[in-house]
Amino acid sequence: MTTQRTYRARTAITAGLAALTLFGLSACSEEPTQDATDIVADAQAQDYRADQAESQRVREAYRQLPQPASGTVQISGNRGSLTPDEVFAFNQSGSDTDVSMTYDGEDAAFAALCSGEVDIVDSSREVTRAEFEACRRVGLDLIQFQVASDAIVVAAKNESDVGGDCLSTDQVREIYRAGSPVTSWSQLGNGFDEVPLKVGGPNRENNAFSFFGQYVLGAPQPSMTNLRSDYRAFDTDQGSRLFVVGRDRDELLALQLRERARKRDLVKQQLADWYPVVNDAKEEVQVAREEVAKGQRDQRPLATQQADQARLQRAIEALEEAQRRMRVLEARKRELTAVWEKSLNARKRIQSSRGNVAYFRFSYYELFEEQLRPFEVTTPEGERNCIFPSQQTITSGEYPLARRMLLTTTQRSLERSEVSEFLLHYLNHAEDDATRARLVSVPEADIAVQKAWVRGDSDPVLVELDPEPIVTTDEQQSTSLQPAR
Repeated sequence: MTTQRTYRARTAITAGLAALTLFGLSACSEEPTQDATDIVADAQAQDYRADQAESQRVREAYRQLPQPASGTVQISGNRGSLTPDEVFAFNQSGSDTDVSMTYDGEDAAFAALCSGEVDIVDSSREVTRAEFEACRRVGLDLIQFQVASDAIVVAAKNESDVGGDCLSTDQVREIYRAGSPVTSWSQLGNGFDEVPLKVGGPNRENNAFSFFGQYVLGAPQPSMTNLRSDYRAFDTDQGSRLFVVGRDRDELLALQLRERARKRDLVKQQLADWYPVVNDAKEEVQVAREEVAKGQRDQRPLATQQADQARLQRAIEALEEAQRRMRVLEARKRELTAVWEKSLNARKRIQSSRGNVAYFRFSYYELFEEQLRPFEVTTPEGERNCIFPSQQTITSGEYPLARRMLLTTTQRSLERSEVSEFLLHYLNHAEDDATRARLVSVPEADIAVQKAWVRGDSDPVLVELDPEPIVTTDEQQSTSLQPAR
């Protein structure tokens, strides 16, 4: 953040350079001019007086801030973070300090912090420039603590390929937004393959739904209307995962397809080979019957008729055995065909899931990372390309689909024993709280640094913003000549 003093010093130097230039030009003139050194000195004196007046105004504004009630800590922010549970746990710990929290939203919470009405803001975003400057105008220096992180992972099936591994935040939004025309990965460009694209994810009861709607779709109060009409909403994370990767049983069945096809073909061949045996047995029965009938008509000797009858009996028994064997083979064929079809359909389901995509909280993705293939994500402004979701990139805020759980306080509030007691309790439990809430915990070393700030063992790092670009007079004039948009 460029301070007021730095800006004025730059203004004085600019004025001095202009004066020196003027002096150089006037040296060729016959008219005497004011010495350039005097001009610079005057500008510096005016700047010093303005600084002193501003400092006095800030000190007076600081003195006018409301004084917090002894033995209390006031927190404001949003619901859905770790803080409400931590407030409850702290108040049950036996401390004499009473901590209360209101849910006024982040904008109102930062406004209250900069007017001295609350001690801590619980937020998932950093302070804005306007909020930062509002605090500085009343002499409040800001300090930010990180207690956890969360992130959304957009993933396809592991070991599947749609032609690319990296999406921009705009592409993620285009895939999921209401009215999206994207039905094939190739429509995203960047070399993606001609593979059908189907989208799914959690229903609105899942915390990931609100997170995704706010951070990706830009919907303050996300609902199903913010998503494309063919979005598959699932009651559980498991449902979303199975939509992407398919069922384990399908994998097993599909792996057995070749062997089951071989067995089915084998029994089909056996059955085909057996049909002539049955037909031959039928013909023998027919011939034996005719011989028995003829022997009776011709009144053959009894021994001959008995032999004819024995032949018929053998033929009938052979036919029955052949037909029994045929029924066994037919039943076996039906059985093997049924299991072959199950494997075939399983493979079709697996093939049809190629290109399916869903989003998950990072904590759930970690449990099934051998099944899910996360997309890397490029930042909205494109400063960094293809950032992989990891504990490090999420905690640092580099990963674009991450949010950090932040506690923002002031140097004034941190000097209160009540506030430092609560923050120390919070930081001591932050890792366990994050794990229980399925969030990404802050590394132990970072927690230790923040605890040192609270205990006074080291100076806290004050919040600073990047300086705004300096606009020259020529640039201002050029901008003013641009047509309104």
